Amino acid sequence: MLAGSDLRSPVSLPGERKSGIGAALAILTFLCFAVAIPLILRSTSEATYSDTDFLIRYSVLLYAAFRMSAILWKDQVRPVAGVFWMFVYICLGVVPLAQLSTGASTILAVQVDDSTLYAATAITLLGCVSFDLAYHLRLFKNLGGPAPVRKLRSMETLRIFAAAAILGGLIYVAQVGGISVFFASRQEASQALDQVSPDSGQAARAIISAFGSVTCLVALIFYIHIFRVLRSSLNLLDSVLIVGLVVLNVVVNNPISNSRYWTLAVLFGLVMPLIGSRKALFNVAIVGGVVAAIFLFPLSDITRRAAGTGVMLQTDSVWRMISTKDYDQFSMLANTLGFTRDEGLTWGYQFLGAVLFWVPRVVWPTKPLDSGVEVGQWMSSANVNLSSPLWAEAWINFGVLGVAVTFALLGLLSRRLDVGFGAGALSAGSVGYLGVAIFSGYMFILLRGSLLQSMGRLLILALAIAVLSVSAKRKPGDTK
Repeated sequence: MLAGSDLRSPVSLPGERKSGIGAALAILTFLCFAVAIPLILRSTSEATYSDTDFLIRYSVLLYAAFRMSAILWKDQVRPVAGVFWMFVYICLGVVPLAQLSTGASTILAVQVDDSTLYAATAITLLGCVSFDLAYHLRLFKNLGGPAPVRKLRSMETLRIFAAAAILGGLIYVAQVGGISVFFASRQEASQALDQVSPDSGQAARAIISAFGSVTCLVALIFYIHIFRVLRSSLNLLDSVLIVGLVVLNVVVNNPISNSRYWTLAVLFGLVMPLIGSRKALFNVAIVGGVVAAIFLFPLSDITRRAAGTGVMLQTDSVWRMISTKDYDQFSMLANTLGFTRDEGLTWGYQFLGAVLFWVPRVVWPTKPLDSGVEVGQWMSSANVNLSSPLWAEAWINFGVLGVAVTFALLGLLSRRLDVGFGAGALSAGSVGYLGVAIFSGYMFILLRGSLLQSMGRLLILALAIAVLSVSAKRKPGDTK
């Protein structure tokens, strides 16, 4: 419990009646996302394809656009489901349709044929339907109830944690090679990280990187919450810690040296606690996020390579740009289907490797490689640092059943977290919604994959939230 602090609800209670503006935005969003964008793609086609090909890929886009519009229409803020449908719409809806329309794609797509691409669309829809049914049917009724309220353990705990995060972050920066490395490029930052304890293996480096980048982010998000809900001003020590956390986050979590999906996770984790239960701001964040991901996100590719080693950024067509850049999730799902066709399913072995990612390879010599690496090697790709979307991870382990079960479980978890976010955002002094906000941002990483690469930061996130918060009995007046 946060002793000695007078806390008030950071956000106002939502109205019971639906907002006419929200309904209008939902309808306009659906018309733009489900009608206008596909028509633009259709009218500016640069390649020849059949109506059947177009409609098959359009089905995913239409489904995701409808679900996003439904989230915008409703009164409740649903950050986890919002991120899920944003990801599906952009990476598995718009991008595959743009690739079909332009006839352009990442080099990875040459590994698959049309029938495999059709199967990839079917697997995508299977995951979406499984998620949707589990999310809305609430198969286990008690999972739909409010999550137990979580309170900040104490201000002293937050101060100690923030100080440790700053110290750990400074050590991490020094080990990697100094501040300048983090403002060079993603390639140079990755190469510098590889030199940190090179004999310790990828798992150890993943944990080092996660501790250096995640703890300072979580501490800052908790401090933002305290600053907003604490009636009295923060003391000098808190002010110094906040400044230190802001500076450290600018260094280690900036978009220059970090992947674009981690940048999205950071931005969403910072923005959602500020939004709270204010639905209008949430709607703007969802729509703005989709627009930015399509029209602005690909431009960040200019910071990917070291100076002098990259290629000229082509901006002649936004559709060609998103077709040929890092949105490779649909192609990698199709490639994974090709991999399992030749090599068979792994029957949970890849999942096991992700869960036990922290086990050094010297202890477990047969430890499975990253799923993206496995498929990349099967493709004889020179670059094996490839994504492995959650659909591909579920498929490579257990096939159709794996996809259905994985996304049903994700739907149940997402419903639980979204309900908890609403209750926490309205509860005086609750910090439970902060954890949901951070996780919703991290959903971009989990959905993009691979699981093995995402587990290090996820572990640090879970531990940080567990250290800073504690379960408390919900009082009758905590929520309305």
